[in-house]
Amino acid sequence: STMAIFRRGASIAKRKTLLAIFLMTLFMLILYLNAGEQRESLRLCSEGILDGSQYTKQTNGHFLSVNQQRPCQLRQYTTEDTVSCLDRLSTIKNNPSADAKPRNKFHIAFAGDSRIRIQYLSFLKLIPDYDRDSKMDPTAKHKDADMVSPMFGDLLISFRWRPLIAGKVIDDLIRWIDILDKGIKQRKNSSDYPPDVLIIGMASWDMLQQEGDDHLWYQNGVQGLVPLLQKLMFHSKDVVTAKSSDVRDRKIIWLNQYTTFDFFADNGGANRVIYKEKLQPYNQIARQIFRGSGITVWD
Repeated sequence: STMAIFRRGASIAKRKTLLAIFLMTLFMLILYLNAGEQRESLRLCSEGILDGSQYTKQTNGHFLSVNQQRPCQLRQYTTEDTVSCLDRLSTIKNNPSADAKPRNKFHIAFAGDSRIRIQYLSFLKLIPDYDRDSKMDPTAKHKDADMVSPMFGDLLISFRWRPLIAGKVIDDLIRWIDILDKGIKQRKNSSDYPPDVLIIGMASWDMLQQEGDDHLWYQNGVQGLVPLLQKLMFHSKDVVTAKSSDVRDRKIIWLNQYTTFDFFADNGGANRVIYKEKLQPYNQIARQIFRGSGITVWD
């Protein structure tokens, strides 16, 4: 009958549709597996990945080495990787055969404005709550904070509220350099001792004070930091002859100002002074001044 013919035709069409879906799914699965094999076979990005200057990002998410023109992939770090990294850094700093002596704490310092404080709080999340020894509220705004990890035994993480380019950060750098010059021993749980890694950055508060227009003020301030940062970074070497490729005693990372989401509402006028078109010249000043200095610049 006509109805039976119609049903048989519909059944055939349904089977063809299911077959097409199956073949398409199989095709996509093969593509995914091939892409996975390609990702696994790619080497890991290594040289210069911190400043990103030696790589360009491709549309497929891979990175292309500018020098070697070879694709690579970023490594996704786990908690285990972080623990191994910190243990390795501590071993390098301390003599493994001197376990009986008090170990020098590996000091990671964050110094700057609220952007740096956010990085500090994010880093603390790597440490379990039960392994955070702190006498200060780490979430307090506009205040210094220290945290010691008893489990690691020699990990000290500190934050210094230093929002101005020519403010107390100058005193910190001079004091740290003086401690190194005099060979003063590290005191227990003291964040006054020079850091092994320093993450630093400030811009927005200077923009507020200068109403965002005095780039020369900021430029002079950043230039004034360079010799102090280099003295801290290359302390055991001749700073005059030190090159950015030399092995550094300490790692210093300058964090540029984030791009903002402009919201022109009543917040005391700050949003009329700080917005993304004014931020870019400040970031460009930092990039130009720190280029070739050995100081890593992150965006």
